[in-house]
Amino acid sequence: MKFVKINPPGTFCTQEALRDLLKGQQAKTLGKTFLEVGCGNGDLSRMLCDAGLTGIGVDFSAQAIEIAKTALDPYLKDGRYQLHLGDIRDLPADAAKVDIAVSYMVMEHVEDDVGFIRKLSEFVKPGGMVILGVPGRRDRWSFEDETVGHFRRYDRGDLEATLEKADLRQVSVWSVGVPTINLLFNASLYMIKRSGAASHLAESKRQQTETSGIREIPWKTVFPSWVRIILNRTTLFPLFVLQRLFYRTGLGLVMMGVGRISENRPGAMLDQVAHDTQRHA
Repeated sequence: MKFVKINPPGTFCTQEALRDLLKGQQAKTLGKTFLEVGCGNGDLSRMLCDAGLTGIGVDFSAQAIEIAKTALDPYLKDGRYQLHLGDIRDLPADAAKVDIAVSYMVMEHVEDDVGFIRKLSEFVKPGGMVILGVPGRRDRWSFEDETVGHFRRYDRGDLEATLEKADLRQVSVWSVGVPTINLLFNASLYMIKRSGAASHLAESKRQQTETSGIREIPWKTVFPSWVRIILNRTTLFPLFVLQRLFYRTGLGLVMMGVGRISENRPGAMLDQVAHDTQRHA
């Protein structure tokens, strides 16, 4: 049986939650540019580009970058998207600042999570947003976490505190994918074990991380092509409505945190001067 890449229900829910978050922002405060760190196969960046945003994707996995090139080919060709192979630390300090920085399923791979958020914030305009998706609930640490290079999972309060410690303002944390991801948790873990993921236990966290977002696991990340009839935004719409009832709870096995960059952060005035200079040049 031939398997192809199809997003699982949890990924559909996670992306829909991001759409809900962005829809809730006033157009004048949302902005039109984004940076995605850890873009993986490019699914999230493509969703943002489809919504009319212009962006940059960064990933240190060469294999992931090649996959993302295919997924985002139209936007790469028309100049609305750029890809960079490397770490966020490789981006030049004077890189153009964006309205939104997004990083999904990355921060749990970073030992210094507060430092990661602060670095990410350097590339966001004053008043802009930082949006982070992470594995939720410490009590659900599992075999999967051991094989993909995770340092931690986050309870809702953990993520709120981490965002605030990194000097973000107006912090909010949502539980995402409840109850869908919760109900599929054990089945997902079973598929991971069946796929031979135990072979990754001997790898370094860096090696595990490089392939974590692009592994092909039958019935978890790849499915027979006919499954598209079942797994699509139309058929899964009831799950999107259902998850909204749980956004403000601590039940999520995926947590989405958002915070804003202070308008008065150090360097904000210099950022504005530079922006005005470029606009009038």
